[in-house]
Amino acid sequence: MIQIRIGGWAGQGVILAGTILAETFSRVLKKNVVMTRSYTAAVRSGITTSDIIVDDDEIYDLIITRPNVMIFMYQKTLDRYIDLAKKSDFVIVDSSLIKNIPEEIKNVYKIDASRIASEISSPRIANMVLLGYYSRVTGHLGLRDLEESIRNTVSKRFVEEDIRAITAGYSFSPQ
Repeated sequence: MIQIRIGGWAGQGVILAGTILAETFSRVLKKNVVMTRSYTAAVRSGITTSDIIVDDDEIYDLIITRPNVMIFMYQKTLDRYIDLAKKSDFVIVDSSLIKNIPEEIKNVYKIDASRIASEISSPRIANMVLLGYYSRVTGHLGLRDLEESIRNTVSKRFVEEDIRAITAGYSFSPQ
């Protein structure tokens, strides 16, 4: 079983990133997947999370209890879920936006995702940079698997830009 939590601020593409991961595991890799999301009522304000549980067998639990991977796009989400982050095998952070990482959190993988996204086109695709980096760091998914899901999920006008972003994240050497 793989448990993943993506956390960020509303408007950062947390839900889309979770949807693409769920799509990749389910349709491309033929795994059983449950995805839940949590967000505030405000459109561009508040903490947003996307939880993905993946297994070869049927999934009966909808709650992440021991995440294998946590991806943080905003400091307040790391601060809120610090206890879960301490249990995680991989903690992936956008180092452009997250500066305070407690020493007791191990297995931290930093990538300047917002900066890389800005160099491609806009910081709004930092979520895609992080997905590419996730693929590289964990080995759970291949880059081509993510590309296929992006082509099936996002609007055609964003496909090439998003693929450039995941490729940039995948190309970044883990620290």
